[in-house]
Amino acid sequence: MPSKLRIRRLPLPGWVALCWGAAAFSTLRGYSGLPGMPGGMPELPAWRWAVIALSVAAAVLACRLVRVRPLPALYLLATAPVALILAVGHDGLANTEEQLLAQFLISADIVLGHLVATRPPWTWAAGLVPILAALPVTVLLGELEMEWTLWTSYVGLPLVVAALLGYSVRQARNYALRLSEQAAAQSVMAERLRISRELHDHVAHSVGVIALQAGAAARVIETQPERARASLHNIESTSRETLAGLRRMLSGLRMPHDEDAPLRPAPTLADVGDLVRTAEGSGVDIRVRWEGHRRPLPADVELSAYRIIQESLTNVLRHADAATCEISVNYQPADLRIEVVDDGHGAHGRDRTGGGFGLIGLHERAALLDGTLTAGARDEGGFRVEASLPVGPGDARAKADRT
Repeated sequence: MPSKLRIRRLPLPGWVALCWGAAAFSTLRGYSGLPGMPGGMPELPAWRWAVIALSVAAAVLACRLVRVRPLPALYLLATAPVALILAVGHDGLANTEEQLLAQFLISADIVLGHLVATRPPWTWAAGLVPILAALPVTVLLGELEMEWTLWTSYVGLPLVVAALLGYSVRQARNYALRLSEQAAAQSVMAERLRISRELHDHVAHSVGVIALQAGAAARVIETQPERARASLHNIESTSRETLAGLRRMLSGLRMPHDEDAPLRPAPTLADVGDLVRTAEGSGVDIRVRWEGHRRPLPADVELSAYRIIQESLTNVLRHADAATCEISVNYQPADLRIEVVDDGHGAHGRDRTGGGFGLIGLHERAALLDGTLTAGARDEGGFRVEASLPVGPGDARAKADRT
């Protein structure tokens, strides 16, 4: 396979040097001695060649300063050709002063465009002065007649084009910066929402279970000490697990990205059994029914399904005053359907005070996967939470991955 020709992008100093060098060669081509060049050029005294050498040296210095000090570089690029043209003299020029100076000022126009694109506005006006004054000064010192139409054509129009191009680049960079800042802010907000959901789902369930187990132990500690001891053991294991989970989460947030945080795998539907076992002794008869062909699902679906069941069960234990709770997990070909039903009071899930975020978090989790979730009281009594999460390939998976 033939290799592709790669051409490196010429940097800004390279373009400036190329344009100024081409203009200098056009001005001094009669003295180059190359075949085909104009002959019969007048002899120049030594001091004129010294001025020409200083002009070239000033242009070389300007090319080195164009990135770090563009404004001084612009002044050197605009004044050096005036001295060079006057040193050569009218008789030694192959073209008119206006034409040659216009060629030199292309390099200054490039630097002006760089000024407009990258520097504060006050430098723009300062950069206009030497470019606009170059031709009138050349005409004045050379005792020539100036035609304003030539000045407009050779100086004004290229200057306007360079300024407009620089301003367009500036606007594009500012727009890209604003988009980057908005994307960063949205990323931070999404991460904050994710952390808040994880904290709420993890802590709310654990604290709710601990409170119920503690209440059950207090009621039976004198009459059924074995049952009270079992409740205390559940409280101990649940609190230790909660503290370990919080420690892992906070360690992952505080450690740099290049270090390995001591994290464990995110919970999945396989952990629902452990979730139910932590609620034993709460006085609620919890049953789990699995339907369809159980199979591994995408990690985000597994985590969201687990959190939906966890939050729904937490609401049952804390707010419903229910006797039974049935959890149904149905594996469909294209989606996963979850249903949590209890026979309690029904109006739970918002902490009844309107200040909770449980159901809001459940709706957010389902929406991130392009799924649906409904929650409300049943006509026959109790409360039902139903969720449908897409599990097949397609737009829903792509949307979840992007989020």
